[in-house]
Amino acid sequence: MHLFSGACESRTPFLHLLFWIFYLGFSWALPTALHGHSADETPPEAAMLLSQYVQIPSVTGQEKEAGEFLARYCQDRGLHLRVFTDEPDSYNFAASLYPLDEGRPNIVLLTHIDVVPAGDPEDWTYPPFSGTIAGGKVWGRGAIDNKAMGVMQVMSLLRFVDLAAEQDLPYNVSVLAVSGEETGGYTGAGIIVKHFLEELNPVVVYGEGGAGLTGIISHRPGIPVFGISVSQKRVLWIAIESEVASSGHGAVPRAQYPSREVAKAATALLEARPKISLSPTVKSALREIGRHERGVRRLVLRNIGFFGPVFGPTLRGDPLIAAMLANTLTLTSITSTPGAYNQLPAKARAVFDCRLLPETSDERFLAHVENIISPFDVSLQIIRNTPAAPVSETGPYYRALEEAVLTVYPVAMALPLMFVATNDNRFFRRQGIPAYGLLPAIMPEELIESIHSVDERFPVEFLEKGIETYTHLINLLLNK
Repeated sequence: MHLFSGACESRTPFLHLLFWIFYLGFSWALPTALHGHSADETPPEAAMLLSQYVQIPSVTGQEKEAGEFLARYCQDRGLHLRVFTDEPDSYNFAASLYPLDEGRPNIVLLTHIDVVPAGDPEDWTYPPFSGTIAGGKVWGRGAIDNKAMGVMQVMSLLRFVDLAAEQDLPYNVSVLAVSGEETGGYTGAGIIVKHFLEELNPVVVYGEGGAGLTGIISHRPGIPVFGISVSQKRVLWIAIESEVASSGHGAVPRAQYPSREVAKAATALLEARPKISLSPTVKSALREIGRHERGVRRLVLRNIGFFGPVFGPTLRGDPLIAAMLANTLTLTSITSTPGAYNQLPAKARAVFDCRLLPETSDERFLAHVENIISPFDVSLQIIRNTPAAPVSETGPYYRALEEAVLTVYPVAMALPLMFVATNDNRFFRRQGIPAYGLLPAIMPEELIESIHSVDERFPVEFLEKGIETYTHLINLLLNK
């Protein structure tokens, strides 16, 4: 039996919440992008903007055209533009209420321009870069990740242009659009933090990282639960290699040879059970969910520190839960030196993508790996690691976002959560700047599954609600 069975089946929205925990001039003529809208049913301006934005392919490394389009749109409507880098694979800009050189403390709304590849266009209902508006949704690669958020942020910020001209506001507010997020952020947010942080002068950053889901509270499944990410896992890529001396012919193998040693060591790593480790952020979130539950679910979630280890085998059986409650290790590549099928390779290598909980040190995790592979004649190498970033406190900047969400969704609840993947927020957290992640929209299962997959699409209704959420957020911060 699944630990959280009862209200939902094994692939429940609850599990998708866990993923989000530990887990994105201008022309109005769109003759090929509109389907299902008559002349008197023209989509809202935000949907038209998102459609046009999606129509410009911006797969990582090719961000400039889409970035220039969005930057021009912002500048033409009265925002102050600062282009930090102007390269095809590294186009980064800020659009702000006031010029950055005024040095005002800055509320930064962070979005990324780049998208992942679309795959085979034949697999899509509408062409992946068509920006088709149909069925109340904008379709295309990047519609969710992360162009809808960028449109929400821009459209909400434009509502304050006249106010900024009339009053001397205590803060600047900027949309920061960056490149390269899908491949690590080093051509985008990494450059901003390294070279332009003082000029940007952020006091808080609001980026991607969470969303709203229903079906979380078993006896009240219609209540949306918004997970606001305050921390995230970090990346550690490792490789194990072997260059064991061996006979060259496959017909006369020795007891040890490179591909065998690597295969056995990789198997040992994959079969090792990860230790359940409850991050304080995760424990707090699950307890808060439990407070709204009943019966066994309430008991388990309110006492997750005890029941987590007790139900270890069950928890480890679901990859989404395992990602939230443990360090993960995924085999992504096995290679060896080329040769004939009957020739033993001189060298073999296996690569693992490891994702570490915020409180886990590299040293402790690597010592664990070394202990597992010690019986085999292999060496361990670090390919890449990302430094730990502190957890952003649930202080006034967090509470402002929470209040903005609950203003637009008054029957919802919001929780601070840990994101299972990595995103650009970490660059700012490492500089001591609080950063919070949320796509302010309710995400049904079918939309979540379209991210980085076929038929990515975003509802126009939630685009409008996202604009309202950011508008409330900016208003709260400017008046606090």
